[in-house]
Amino acid sequence: MPDELQTAVRDTLASACGLEAGARLVVGVSGGPDSLALLHALHALGYKVTAAHLHHGLREAADADAAAVEAVARKLGVPWVMRRADVAAQAMAERQPVEAAAREARYRFLFSVARDQHAVAVAVGHTADDQSETVLMHLLRGSGLTGLAGLRPCRRFPRWDAEIPLARPLLAVRRAATIAYARRYGLPLRWDASNWQRDFFRNRLRLDILPRLRVENPALDAALGRLAAVAAAEEDFLAAEARRRLTEVLAAQGPGFVGWRRRAFLAAPLALQRRWLRWAAARLEVPEVGFEEVEAARRAATRPGGGARDWFGGLSLWVEPETLWVARKGAVLPAEAWPQLSAARAFPLEPSGSVPLAAGWALVASALTLPPADPRSEPATAWLDAAALAFPLVVRPRRPGDTLAPLGMGGRRQKIADLMVNAKIPPRLRARWPLVVSGEEVVWVPLLAVAHPARITAATTAAVSLSLRRNA
Repeated sequence: MPDELQTAVRDTLASACGLEAGARLVVGVSGGPDSLALLHALHALGYKVTAAHLHHGLREAADADAAAVEAVARKLGVPWVMRRADVAAQAMAERQPVEAAAREARYRFLFSVARDQHAVAVAVGHTADDQSETVLMHLLRGSGLTGLAGLRPCRRFPRWDAEIPLARPLLAVRRAATIAYARRYGLPLRWDASNWQRDFFRNRLRLDILPRLRVENPALDAALGRLAAVAAAEEDFLAAEARRRLTEVLAAQGPGFVGWRRRAFLAAPLALQRRWLRWAAARLEVPEVGFEEVEAARRAATRPGGGARDWFGGLSLWVEPETLWVARKGAVLPAEAWPQLSAARAFPLEPSGSVPLAAGWALVASALTLPPADPRSEPATAWLDAAALAFPLVVRPRRPGDTLAPLGMGGRRQKIADLMVNAKIPPRLRARWPLVVSGEEVVWVPLLAVAHPARITAATTAAVSLSLRRNA
């Protein structure tokens, strides 16, 4: 009959991962009492286990740890795999702390073994004490629900494997119980001396802070476990809601950029705004985004205008009237929704001709022998007096000093740069915005203004229509 620890292991695997006895598992075994107790319990419960140990060469006792794991595996009669890794060199090459490099190397190794062994899960020996340390550490750092959810009993990590989950069958078991279990079954008790070094915040938490808190609340670990479970359930709900509503606010995404419909984004609940920004950063391969960075982006989203704004981690924000862009520096943002020249040069436009623009747009001219019955221009169409034009017209980008006398301003001239600013044309689009020019005079800025001198009057005998069109 299973003892208390074995029962907890069996129940956690069944409820969290849907795994029953007989399932093939790879067990990460460091040589400490937690992982050795887990290996022994899983074997006793009838799971098909393979012990996997990464020799990272960071401690003097690393050889002895590997030998202890091998000895227990042989005694139990289970297969075991050991691999060596130069974690210190890897940390230096990847410019990351040794602890982070060791963790990454270990999990890459464990999931590699799991694939080789056709295992359905990787199991590791995190206990309720580890959960308490994790939750309290995140709480003290001001984490949100993601951090307060702590360690999950069963979870997939796509960066290691999209299909095989990481299981933590001891997450409801205190460390004292794993030590007692190891003694009961004659398993070696080996300790990592670095766990007593107070140079690390987590060690100070374990050695100094948690013992004091347990005096105040002897059931502290159970309480922190409940907090993690509640936070995990609410985190999962909000994450699902953010995914469900993503299409409401996502304007575009592509290589190096994500774009949000700005007004829909700002109208969404605050919790979803923050999640979408973190999602965008992660999609652009900058996964570690802090609260202050998220809040800075949210504040920026309320103030459209200007060019790119540095965000963090090599990312930039573009805040346009309709779109909030998050982009890696150098990314080319889409411009399909706006008329843009296909090249930064001049194109001739005959009275019954057209100029192809980028993204399926075209600027089309049509000559009329009689003026239109209703000569009022619309944003995408301009009616001009043919006698006021010199053909061929020219379609070109804006030049420094370009001006226009807009219709309805009594002939007063305005800089086209100011016209674009006032119309809130995104700065990145202004350089290739098409202008229609007759001689040296700009006669139409598509979607923005018609020149007063080229307007249709009562004396007009022939007209030209200019229109923007876009292929469906």
